[in-house]
Amino acid sequence: MNRSGCALAFLLGAAIVGWVGVGFVGSNTLALVMTVIIGAVYLFGAFEILEFRRATSTLAVALAIPEQLTNLADWLDRLHPSLQNAVRLRIEGERIGLPGPALTPYLVGLLVMLGMLGTFLGMVVTLNGAAFALEDTTDLPAIRSALAAPIKGLGLAFGTSVAGVAAS
Repeated sequence: MNRSGCALAFLLGAAIVGWVGVGFVGSNTLALVMTVIIGAVYLFGAFEILEFRRATSTLAVALAIPEQLTNLADWLDRLHPSLQNAVRLRIEGERIGLPGPALTPYLVGLLVMLGMLGTFLGMVVTLNGAAFALEDTTDLPAIRSALAAPIKGLGLAFGTSVAGVAAS
């Protein structure tokens, strides 16, 4: 994926997480906390991808090898420190893979799981509120007004799911 495609994907994910978070400001603290956690994990993954892209860009530049390479160490110094040992070993004939993002694949799953956790928390809030509303009264208008609050738990449920899936 090219640089502008990565930037667009990052901005789109960040915008969705931000939009969901702003919707919870002042109305649902639990949902806001879950969305902030999702945003923090998202930013951590984005930072790791950015560092990986920086490291690999040094490899692309260093591959313009001069005709007369006199010292391998001088050439390796042009690489990002995270790549120097792996590239040196490959030049020496070892079969070793170049390092890649270590945590990002796990963070993708974590973001989905955080969204699902928010969904389940929202469902618990909704069901507890509904049970409380139904136990308190037998008057239909009172039940209707009492059920309005638990329905906000659905906002937590689905809002954090949207944030988690969009960020992943």
